[in-house]
Amino acid sequence: MSTAAGHSRTAALQGWQMAELRDGELHFAAEDGFRRALKDGFFYVQQPAGTDLSAGDRFARSFYLAAEDPAGPAAEHTDPYRGYRRWTSEQLGPHQGYFCREADQTEQFFLESAWWNQVYPAALARQAERMRDFALDIQRAVLARLDLPRALWDQGTGHSLTPHGTHTLTFNHFRPEVAARGLNIHKDSGWVTVLRSIERGLEVDRDGEWHPIDPVPGTFIVNFGCAIEILTRRTATPVAAVAHRVVRQPPGGGAKPDRFSYALFVDSSLDESVCPGLFAYEPGSGLRLRSGFGTFLDDILDNTYREDTSGLY
Repeated sequence: MSTAAGHSRTAALQGWQMAELRDGELHFAAEDGFRRALKDGFFYVQQPAGTDLSAGDRFARSFYLAAEDPAGPAAEHTDPYRGYRRWTSEQLGPHQGYFCREADQTEQFFLESAWWNQVYPAALARQAERMRDFALDIQRAVLARLDLPRALWDQGTGHSLTPHGTHTLTFNHFRPEVAARGLNIHKDSGWVTVLRSIERGLEVDRDGEWHPIDPVPGTFIVNFGCAIEILTRRTATPVAAVAHRVVRQPPGGGAKPDRFSYALFVDSSLDESVCPGLFAYEPGSGLRLRSGFGTFLDDILDNTYREDTSGLY
C-alpha cells in the first residue's frame, strides 16, 4: 500500500476527509469528499513533496525557553530558537508576540508575515513563507468550487489572497504541569488554517458531541474559519467553521516531550481602507457587509482565552 493510500485509509477510518493539492486543484480520496469536508469544517491534506518542517518543530519545542542554556558550554549559550518571551504585543502590535495563558495549558507565540524575516530564524521564516503559499493555494482551490463569482474573491475574502491579507504563524506549547484545560473551545476567525499537529488531543464538535482528530503522518489539517462560514452561509455551497478544542494534557513525568502544534492562519486585511469588514454573499444580490473584521477578531480572541466563555460567535 502506498503512503498516500495508507493515509487516506487512516483518515477514512476516523470518518474524516483526505485530499491532495495537485496543479492548483484539490483531489479528495472519497467521491463526495469535498462536500463532506465543507460540512465537517476541516479535512486532512497531504503535505507537498519535499516538505521540511524541522525549523517549525524546533521552534515549537524551544520558543518559550530562556535564551541561554545553563547546562551548555558558553559557546552554545545562544540558541536562535529560544528566548522569545521577550517579544510582546508592545513591540509587535496587537495579538502578536508571546502569551502565557492562565485559563489554558498553552503558552503561545503569534507573528504576522511582516515580521517573519526580522524575528524568526532564517530557516523558520522560509518555512513560514512556504506554509503561507500552500495555505493560499488551498484557499483558491476551495473558492474555485464554491458558489461565489471569481470577480468577488478579493473583496469578499478581505483581500486575504493578496499581500494585504493577514497571514500569521502561531505556535502552541502545552504545559502538562498546569492544572487547566488544554485549549478552549473556539472557531478560527478567518478563512483557512493549515495546522501542524502530531500528537493526540485535538477534538472537533459534530452535532453536539466531541470527536478526536488523530494525527495522520505526512499531512496537515485544514480548518475552515468564521469568515468563510459567514461569506457562504446563504449560497448553494455553505462552508462550516469547525468548533474545536484541545483536551487537558496529563503530566508525562518526563517520559515524552510536551505536546506542541503550530498553524498558518489566513485572515482578512486589518486595514479598514482595504477591507471594511466581513461580507456575506447572497446569490442574485451580491456582497453584503456584515461586521467589521477587527472588532470581530478582538471578540473571538478575547472569548477564546477567558475562563468563562468560548471563542464562538
